[in-house]
Amino acid sequence: MGPVRRVPRAPPLRLPAVAGSPASDPKAILRHGASSHAAEIALLTCMAPLTTMPANHDIYKAVVRLTNTTNRDKHGSLGSGVVFSPAGLVITNNHVIEDSDFGTAFGKITVESLQRVDRAASNTVPAELVIRNEVYDLAVVRIAETPPNHFIDLLKTPSTDASLMERRIRVLGYPPLGGGTITVTRGIVSGFDEDGNLKTDTEINRGNSGGAALDEFDRFLGVPSFISCDAEGKLGFIIPVDRIKEWFGDVLKSGVPQRSDQLEEAFVSSNLNYSGDNLDQSNRYPRILGKFAAVETLLSMGEYEKVLSHVRFILEKRPRSALAYHYLGNAFLGLGRYVDAAAQFRIALTHNPSHIPALGNLGVTLIHLSRYSEAIQIFEQIIDSTDNPAELWPSYNNIGRIYEIWGKEGPAQLYRQRAAELSAAAAERMSQYKCHQNSGDKVTALLDAMVSAEIKTEDESS
Repeated sequence: MGPVRRVPRAPPLRLPAVAGSPASDPKAILRHGASSHAAEIALLTCMAPLTTMPANHDIYKAVVRLTNTTNRDKHGSLGSGVVFSPAGLVITNNHVIEDSDFGTAFGKITVESLQRVDRAASNTVPAELVIRNEVYDLAVVRIAETPPNHFIDLLKTPSTDASLMERRIRVLGYPPLGGGTITVTRGIVSGFDEDGNLKTDTEINRGNSGGAALDEFDRFLGVPSFISCDAEGKLGFIIPVDRIKEWFGDVLKSGVPQRSDQLEEAFVSSNLNYSGDNLDQSNRYPRILGKFAAVETLLSMGEYEKVLSHVRFILEKRPRSALAYHYLGNAFLGLGRYVDAAAQFRIALTHNPSHIPALGNLGVTLIHLSRYSEAIQIFEQIIDSTDNPAELWPSYNNIGRIYEIWGKEGPAQLYRQRAAELSAAAAERMSQYKCHQNSGDKVTALLDAMVSAEIKTEDESS
C-alpha cells in the first residue's frame, strides 16, 4: 500500500509587524473603532506578500538541475545545484553525485539551466567534479561550457543564526515529482539540529537535494539536503551557508577569497586540500570494491554464510548501500532465513525504491513465506515499471507459479505462456550481464586474484 497522504493544516498566519501601526494587529483595528470591512482590507494587504511571487525570477535561474549517470544506472539520478560563481562553479550535495553503494563519483554529470519558470530546464551541458566531502555532504562541480548568466553570491550572504527561527522560507529545486520545471515550496525555519542544520516544515522531496533555500528577501540560507520521516510526520533539513563557507575554508589552501570572481582561480586543483574527508572521484575505503566483488563470487558459489561478514564490513562504511542490503537479503534467502531476507530487501528498497532486483527477490521470498497475494502485487509492479525481458520473464513465471499453487490452471497457463515468449530475449539480455573471462586477460586475472585474497583474508580473520 502506498503512503497515506495527509493534508497539512495551514500554519497560523503571522503578520509582519510595523511599529506604531495598528494595522500590524487585525484585532487592534477593531479595537480602534474600524469597521469589519476595513479589517478585511487590512488583512488582505498584510497577506499579499505571502502569496505574491517575486517580480524578479533571476535568482531562480541560478538553481540548476543535475543528472548523474553511471554504467550501472543508465537513466541517471537527479538532483539540484546552485551556481555560486560567475565562471560556473556549482554547490550541491555529495550524495547527488556519489554512488551510494561504492562511494565513488565516476558518473557523467550534466547540468540543465532555467530559461523561464514555466518551461522545463534545458540547455544541457557537461560538468565535472571538483571536490567533495562525505561528512559535510557537500560537493563542488564545474560547468564545462558556457555557464548560466546568473549566480548566487555566497560570499556576501549573511550568517545564519537564531534570528531565523520561524522565518518564512522557500525551497527551489527539481524533484522528479514536479516534472522538468523548477518547483518552489514554502514553509518556515522550524528550528536547528545539533549539527547546526536548519529544520523546516517546507516540503522537500527527492531531487530537491543540492537546491536553494531562500528567505522572503531572496537571501540564500543554505542547501536542502535530507528529510526525516516517520509515522508522526516529516521534517526537512538544510545545510546552512555558514557550514558551506566553513568547508570552503578547509578545502581552499589559500583561504576563502573576498570576491566571487576570484573563486574560479581559488578552486584550481593545486589549491585544493584533498585530504581527510575531502575526496576526488575515488573511494574513501578502497577495500569496499574488493568486498563487493567477493560477495558476488561467494553468492555465485552458494557460500551464503561467508557472505555475511563481507556485507557487514561494507555496511559499516556505506550504511546507505541498497546493493549491500540486497546482497545480504540474497544470502539470507539462500540460507532459508526468509523473514530476515524480506527485511533486508525492504531496507534496500527504502534506499533505492527503483532497485528492481531487490523488489523481485522480495517477491520470491514472499512466495517462500506463502504470502502469495503480496508476491503477485510485487511482480505486477515490476511488469508495469520495466521493459527489460530479464526482469519481466521471472515476474510472469512466478505469477504463473502462484496461480498453479492455487490450482487456477487458466491464469497460470497465460502467465507461463507470456514467460515462454520472453525467455529467449531474457537469456540474451542475461548473457550481456555476464563477464566473458579470458585466461589471457591481465585485468581479469588481477581481479580474480584480488577477490581470492579478500575471501582468504576474511576466512583467516574469522
